[in-house]
Amino acid sequence: MIYTSKNHQSCTLLLLVGLKGSGKTWIGSVLEKHLAIQFLKIEPLFLELLRKQPSPTGIDLEKKGFQMVLDRLDELAQNHEILCIESTGTAHTFPELLKTLQQSYHLLIVRIKAPLETCRERVLARDSSVHIPVSDTRLTEINQRALQLDLPWDLEIDNSEFQAENTLINAFQDLLPRNLNDTLC
Repeated sequence: MIYTSKNHQSCTLLLLVGLKGSGKTWIGSVLEKHLAIQFLKIEPLFLELLRKQPSPTGIDLEKKGFQMVLDRLDELAQNHEILCIESTGTAHTFPELLKTLQQSYHLLIVRIKAPLETCRERVLARDSSVHIPVSDTRLTEINQRALQLDLPWDLEIDNSEFQAENTLINAFQDLLPRNLNDTLC
């Protein structure tokens, strides 16, 4: 297996999966703000890796970056019962990452949907300092691959227009294990 996790804590992990620009970061921030779910943004970790070691690219970058994500999740799981991360799910090694997450966490996979053009507009308008910059061609390529993902979704959120925070909170509270739900209310 490419990735390793040392987590032995009972921890639920929400994996937000969707197109670039579908609103995964915004939704993760809403969950952190209102439900006290620790949200780990993945792209800043990859940007940090690229600043420290500008040479990794492709699969080598994926392996190093996702292992950093797993190491950080393992640390966070020591103090949090529920965590959240985001991904387009289009990395070449994503299937291996998914297997590792399923073995180490109670994994709940949430699909975040939005129209392609809406996602493109959001990507063009967002703060590029916290997101990996992509060309229009690369964005189209990534989002076309993301559209083809077929995972066992635990929840699907239509984020064509940004949802009201209360609507999101209710959808996720219904998804969370009851014992966690009681402590989050």
